[in-house]
This record gives sequence, structure tokens and C-alpha cells, in this order.
Amino acid sequence: MKQIIENNYDVTVKRGCINTETTIHEFLYKLYEEVHELHDEIELGNTINHELSDVILVCLNLAKHFNIDIESEIIKVIDINKSRI
Repeated sequence: MKQIIENNYDVTVKRGCINTETTIHEFLYKLYEEVHELHDEIELGNTINHELSDVILVCLNLAKHFNIDIESEIIKVIDINKSRI
């Protein structure tokens, strides 16, 4: 997972979509945009693979940008959810 996160972040930076000045609000705006596109595909009855991937990649970029070890955080949340069974 770490390699996917690094590669995706590097590509997004090289494309000029994010930089050191990118704010959390800009990430959230992009996330809203991608969720809206996902919603549109669902409403049209189309496959959602691409748009769902876009949503996830924005979230991974947000985590990387703000130095969140998202893999560890996901594992923690899974463990919390297991304890709720």
C-alpha cells in the first residue's frame, strides 16, 4: 500500500494538482468533486470502478500530504469495528 500511496502522490504533484501549499479545504473540494462524479455514474447505471478509485486516491493523497499513516489508521478502525460485533 505504501508504494501505491507514494506513486500516486508523486504523479499528482508532477501533474501540478497539489503542492506544498495545498490546503485541506482544497483536498476536500477535490473529494467532493470526485464523490459527485461517483454519484453521477451510479445514477446513470454505469460502472463505478474508475470513480471509486478516484475517491480513494484523493483520500490517500490527503493522508500523505498531512503525514497521516493511513494504513495504520485503517487497521486501528478495523480493530475498533471488530470490537463492536
